Amino acid sequence: MIYTSVDLGSHSIKIVVALKNNDKFYVLASTNIKSKGIKKGYIKDKELLVEDLKEAISNINKYLDVEIKDVLLNFPLQDANSSIETADINVSGVVSGNHIKEVINKAVRENIPNNLEVVYIEPIVFELDGGVQIIDPKGKETESLNVRCAVATVEKEMLYGYLEVLHEAGLEVIDVNYAVVGDYFESKNHDTDMRLGVLVNIGYGKTEVSIFNKGIFLRGTTILIGSSKIDKDISYVYKIDRKYATSLKENFAVASSKYADSNDISEVINLSGEEIKINQLELSQVVEARLVEIIKNVKNEVNNLTNREINYIIVTGGITNLVGFPYLLDREFNCDKVITNMLTLGVRSNIYSACLGFIKYYDAKMRFRDIKYTMLSDEQIKKLTSKKKEVSNDSLIDEFKAYLES
Repeated sequence: MIYTSVDLGSHSIKIVVALKNNDKFYVLASTNIKSKGIKKGYIKDKELLVEDLKEAISNINKYLDVEIKDVLLNFPLQDANSSIETADINVSGVVSGNHIKEVINKAVRENIPNNLEVVYIEPIVFELDGGVQIIDPKGKETESLNVRCAVATVEKEMLYGYLEVLHEAGLEVIDVNYAVVGDYFESKNHDTDMRLGVLVNIGYGKTEVSIFNKGIFLRGTTILIGSSKIDKDISYVYKIDRKYATSLKENFAVASSKYADSNDISEVINLSGEEIKINQLELSQVVEARLVEIIKNVKNEVNNLTNREINYIIVTGGITNLVGFPYLLDREFNCDKVITNMLTLGVRSNIYSACLGFIKYYDAKMRFRDIKYTMLSDEQIKKLTSKKKEVSNDSLIDEFKAYLES
């Protein structure tokens, strides 16, 4: 199976193409380019955004030498409405993937207003005859099938704005989901799938906070502060250009001053044209102050979202790659902590967590519904395998051949 996932961020556009073979995912291509026209999840200039998206998908197409058309769209956690919905259908036989699809669709059709569009829907539990509850009812015999679903919706106008951007870039959206769901799937483990916890994505312009229970998204919110504030802080304190500030944050600073070296110096040119020396310890104190503020805001939002004790917190986003970030988290949260650590070849940065995670989520959803689906035709796959690409020491061509023969 081959899937393509797109994430339109305020800072950058990310695209990942991945192959699944023998229960493993291999990244065939990825790109990350600066984005314009979108701010804190809202589209401000559609033409600029379309232009950037075309450039990003062109990078992918040139690398793979095939034209990508079908994609998964990661959607920002903006104005999300959450609810629990139920529905039931007659089966009078053995439950199949089609029955599961039918009862879930009925839960949406009968309960969601016309002005809202479903972005996320996940069955919590199914019920068979006699009140027997089960997570996966396929293959079970029953007269009726009931489902209880977690549903999240958004105003159609906002979602359609995103769909128009992808359409104008020549792409067709096969499925859409909140990016936080992809983030969760990239970092989840057996323990998180059994407990209540929080997923936090510290983005460039905003921070998303969401509650998951037993792997199911329940609700979430957005804090309008992200890592861009750190760039502004550094730029203001040292009177330097924002691009220098960003570079210092990403390549020189550490998240906690506890891990900084006071003897480590970086030289940059300030706005007056003078060469100045920046001490890593002092720079990291600036970074740490803003990160502590963000983490405290996250803690407040978690308390607003649930009155239950959380068992874990997963944190992702490019800023979490900084040395010492887990130490800051330890100061505010006593639960288990997971910092996303992307290890997959081709996407070794947390900025790709939503893209690759959504691919994994979508594949799991299709398998649960007994649907086989790939986003490239057999012709395109054969064309892809005809040109050997030196991606890594592992031969992806061998993986493709195995896929074609399966």
